[in-house]
Parts: sequence; structure tokens; C-alpha cells
Amino acid sequence: MNTNKIERSRFSNPRSKEMYQNNWPCDKIAREFYNNGLQCLGCSFFGKLNADWGICCYQKSTHFLETIFEHFTCRMHIIESHQGEVHSFCDAKGTHGGHKK
Repeated sequence: MNTNKIERSRFSNPRSKEMYQNNWPCDKIAREFYNNGLQCLGCSFFGKLNADWGICCYQKSTHFLETIFEHFTCRMHIIESHQGEVHSFCDAKGTHGGHKK
């Protein structure tokens, strides 16, 4: 369960850390996203904290308000930037060139 504490160097939810370390054993979609480079750093709703960590700001994600690693992902990933420069916090199609897979 999420500790509801902002972390800057680790996952705030041990279950999310376990999912990441074990390559999403129970979530084929997230595993495919990760393997195809759709990771949190490029998601519209990644609130960057530092070079490696951020907060999931997408209310529809099961990881909403968790501290997550930039290379983490989830099935609600909204493509915005593969380099992580842009985060519009918007999921409306056509507003940022990204889309949900």
C-alpha cells in the first residue's frame, strides 16, 4: 500500500516496486508498455521530482499520487514525450500529440 509520503529516491508503494522488479507478472499490458519504451518519464501525468523519480498525477491510474521511478509504467500511460520534456497533465486527444495506447 502507498505510504502517502512523497519520496525522492524510492517507490512510496512497496507493491509498485515489486511489480517493477518482477516485470509486471500479473499485468501483461503494463509489461508490454514497458518493453516498448512507454515509461512514466514520457507520460503526460508524470510529475517530475528529480532526475529519476516523480509523482503519478493521473487520477485514473492505480498509481495516482505514488512516488514512481521514471522507468515505471502502467496500463493508463498517456504518451506525450519519449524524452520527458513535456508534461501537460492532459489526456484529451489532440492537445499534446500523445495518446493512450
